[in-house]
Amino acid sequence: MSIWDGHHHFISEEGYVDRLLRAMDRLGIERTGLMPIDPISPGMWVAHGKPVGFIGNAELARIVKRHKDRFWGYGYLRPGRAQPDEVDQLADWGMTGLKFHLPVTPYGDPEHFPIYARADALRMPCLFHTGIFAPPVPMPGQGVRSENCRPIHLEPIAWEFPNLPLIAAHLGVCWTDEAATLCRIIPNIYADISGSSKGWRFNKPMEWFRQTLYWEDAHRKIVFGSDVHADELESALNDQKRIIQGMGWNEVESRNFFSDNLRRLFNHK
Repeated sequence: MSIWDGHHHFISEEGYVDRLLRAMDRLGIERTGLMPIDPISPGMWVAHGKPVGFIGNAELARIVKRHKDRFWGYGYLRPGRAQPDEVDQLADWGMTGLKFHLPVTPYGDPEHFPIYARADALRMPCLFHTGIFAPPVPMPGQGVRSENCRPIHLEPIAWEFPNLPLIAAHLGVCWTDEAATLCRIIPNIYADISGSSKGWRFNKPMEWFRQTLYWEDAHRKIVFGSDVHADELESALNDQKRIIQGMGWNEVESRNFFSDNLRRLFNHK
């Protein structure tokens, strides 16, 4: 079964491209959606040696272009600090999606709508960090406020731009019922269950997943994403395989989760 990873941060680490591609080949991951992590927290998750350079949108776009058969790119934007014309620049660089994190005001604040309007016009699916965010180092003066990242703040965006796919990362973490309900009710809201196998999913019994993702076509609204270092990719994948098997989803339903939903959202790009 082909696997697409819809949530992976590129880490500014020597040889990370090769390390990630080797892991993808070994695990049967056909394509991965990459986003830069350095603009959020420089040097985060480096596991081998010291941080090398700075990977921002421009640098990531070049990496994706060199490996366009294996990667697609999400340009990172911070709502409240970004401008609509940056969306056009990211599209020109070959990015096919957008990643939003650390919003200065809630994601659904109408002041951010011009950015989403450009994403809608360019058909660029949008991935939003949802849930509590604890930066690895303090960020005084940056206005870090997890409340702004609640899944419910995707609701006004979805109704204003009904053709724009919105993905709530981590199923909202601490607001999982909120995220799942949005996925069930609103056609263009999706979610991934990304994160470390020792993270937010760790203490959830299988019955919890069956109760949370209970509706008939949940398999069409949830996508696979890792959101871990390449060294942890196998663990994250196996943990989500365990969950999908426990859900009792058949081959078609499982394929939706592991690849086909993302194929549809990104128009097979």
